[in-house]
Amino acid sequence: MNFRLIIFLLFTNVLFSQTVSLEGKIFDGKINLGFPGVTIILKDVENKSFGTQTDINGNYKLENLKIGIYTLLISYVGIREKVFENFKIVSEKKEFNLIFPEPCVKKNKVCPENHKDNIIPIVYGFPDKKMMNKSKKGKVKIGGCDPSYCEKWFCKTHNISF
Repeated sequence: MNFRLIIFLLFTNVLFSQTVSLEGKIFDGKINLGFPGVTIILKDVENKSFGTQTDINGNYKLENLKIGIYTLLISYVGIREKVFENFKIVSEKKEFNLIFPEPCVKKNKVCPENHKDNIIPIVYGFPDKKMMNKSKKGKVKIGGCDPSYCEKWFCKTHNISF
């Protein structure tokens, strides 16, 4: 009887101490090469964080993780953060590659709520006085200085960019 208990305890200790890894490559969406210096952060359900940065070739690796569900954050200075909720790691080694920032897809001037009225363009860059006046009149939405964002339209009815 004691022998079975010892085997059970050893087995559960090995089972619960197993660690896994997440590794992959982040590609620059503009030139399709490895993207160095991108920050990768995993947060578990207890909000414990694990992080790293990509190397000169865009490769990264996070080790000593547990099997589970995480929030994955990909970020770089000056580029909008990409967030993956409910990111699952279910095996010893998970490979995850990503193009960052994601390439833009041309979108028509139709709100995701399926209407065409009350939609204005989003303008990027440093706005001049004329553009600021258009913004105050509700004819354009100022999108910020970084023109790499994919959203080109803004629905004033639903307050969403697309």
